[in-house]
Amino acid sequence: MTRQRPRTYQWHLAADGTAIKAYPKALDHSNPQQEAPKGLKYLRYATVRRLALADLYAVEDALDESAARYERVARAVTLTGVFGLAAMIVGWLVLPAIGLDDAWTPILRVASIPVLAVGVAGVMFTPLSMRRSIDRIRTEGGLDVSAPKVLKEDEALALLHAPGTVSGPAIEAGTL
Repeated sequence: MTRQRPRTYQWHLAADGTAIKAYPKALDHSNPQQEAPKGLKYLRYATVRRLALADLYAVEDALDESAARYERVARAVTLTGVFGLAAMIVGWLVLPAIGLDDAWTPILRVASIPVLAVGVAGVMFTPLSMRRSIDRIRTEGGLDVSAPKVLKEDEALALLHAPGTVSGPAIEAGTL
């Protein structure tokens, strides 16, 4: 698969077999009223088997594909819920208020309930499903997802510069 956008992360395999992911702290920043932090954030994952850097980048590609798929699913279920709510409002409030309460209005009323229920259920269960998918992809990729550890910069740099550590390609410019 060809990358469509610049890479915003770098993987490292430490001599002890753990995997370290480095990415800009700004990617975790969500408050637009504050300036985005500078520097990198480091996450350390234990591994369940011997890995190569290609395995870690394959995990990231699979995670990108999964995120794109779940974004489409989330939009679809949200849109379904909105249609169900709109049909419910039209069938129960608007049509009777304007005097168009004819034979097909009860059908609209009845049909709107399950459509709304499907939308609400989808919105409720999509995040849980996505979390499970992310954990499955990481586990199949050889990472122990139980507790990734956030490393302090000095601790991370000591591991990254230790003999035996292998680093992947650097973070591409122009990502932020």
